[in-house]
Amino acid sequence: MSTVADSADVGDVEGVKARLRAEFPGWSIIVTNRGRWWATRGPLPPNRMNEVADLEDDTSDGLHAKLVAVTRQ
Repeated sequence: MSTVADSADVGDVEGVKARLRAEFPGWSIIVTNRGRWWATRGPLPPNRMNEVADLEDDTSDGLHAKLVAVTRQ
């Protein structure tokens, strides 16, 4: 997965978000106006309340790594 720099155009960001959503179904991917990457899911059912529901990172690569760590335990 390529890193999306702050200067990337909207199409690049949307493409990376789409790839992350496809690889991690059930997660919403958000990029803030400051370039911060977030992944959120939920609400989680009561039996999964202790699981991670949101992640954040400065890059799409960093967020991808965190999603891999959380979803492939």
